[in-house]
Amino acid sequence: MKKSFTVILLLVLAAISYIVFSGVPGYGGATAPGYGGSTSTAASAEKAVAVEAKEIKAAKEPKFNAIAYIAGHGGHLAVIDLRTMKAPVDMEKGRIVLTEAGSEMEGKIAGMSFEEVKKAGGSHGQALIKQKGKKVLVAGTLAGNVYKVDLSTGKKEGPFKVGEKFCGAIVGPDGNIYLEDMADGHIYIWDANKLKTVDKMPVGKALCGIQWTKGAKKAYITDMPVGVVYVYDWKTKKKIKEISSPEMTFIHQARMTPDGKYLWVSAPNEFDPGLKPGTHKSQVIIIDTAKDEIVKRIILPDNVRPHDFAFTKDGKYAFLSSRTYGDDSTLNIMDMKNYNIVGKVSACAECHKAAGVTVKVDKGSPLLCGIEVDWSPAKVAKK
Repeated sequence: MKKSFTVILLLVLAAISYIVFSGVPGYGGATAPGYGGSTSTAASAEKAVAVEAKEIKAAKEPKFNAIAYIAGHGGHLAVIDLRTMKAPVDMEKGRIVLTEAGSEMEGKIAGMSFEEVKKAGGSHGQALIKQKGKKVLVAGTLAGNVYKVDLSTGKKEGPFKVGEKFCGAIVGPDGNIYLEDMADGHIYIWDANKLKTVDKMPVGKALCGIQWTKGAKKAYITDMPVGVVYVYDWKTKKKIKEISSPEMTFIHQARMTPDGKYLWVSAPNEFDPGLKPGTHKSQVIIIDTAKDEIVKRIILPDNVRPHDFAFTKDGKYAFLSSRTYGDDSTLNIMDMKNYNIVGKVSACAECHKAAGVTVKVDKGSPLLCGIEVDWSPAKVAKK
């Protein structure tokens, strides 16, 4: 009897693994799990132009009238002043504390438990909104909670329990906050004024990002462990396409370029299908939103593993919040003309060193996630 139970248990576990990872190219199937006859663009991905991004020190480092807020597993947001391009070292001014530390690769992922959660925190993504004339960050955490932070006063509200394990937090076309869940594969839609969940939408396995075309005709949703971008007709909320590639084995968030013509997908590829050690280069996958096909791949240096992006309004520069999987995470500035990295700011190591902080999660590597940029910061007071 005991032997029979063991055999049944093993068969059930094998079935779960197949369902979660069968949608990844090269791992048991050509389409994403559970969708059978959906259209996939894996074949067209092979024809995409590959460009190697080089790290080139600019004669004059670009600076920007903006402030970047980057979420991290340490439970706080790193604050980088792009007007100075200096690493944050002040524990008071250089970060916004939300909660305790935590890791995305602990606990429940894609409906399965991988290891027990050591902590219940870690920040992962945030959206910048205005309420009553004030700038407010709405941030999601790895515990499925939401916080609101008034940037003028530093006042924090929350936690508000919404989902299970959030990856991204994006302002949607209706003004609500869209939070992508890595544990149950749902999108949670949260009203930041009424402080409540107004809807939720099942999509995939472990979601990380969502973006819309102009006019919100289509939405693109990234599914982290299966390496698939789902394309949805946003009016009907029906999936119309799946975009996959052998070069997207483990993806994170995505962002639309300012002109709306291209979607940038972060493909650091830390893992291969089945959460095996990654064997593919870190890269940015670029999708043509008119054709819904991969048209370009930007191959990145090994120490630049992007999680999220931001763009200058004129489309001349891209910002990559990236993990090194060493002792730092960095903000990388990319020249959109040639895709070379022309600037870099340490977001973690210098601050940790100055404060004598030792990272205890993620094997000692400080991991950053989503980026949000304030393009109209308050003027710096003259000394």
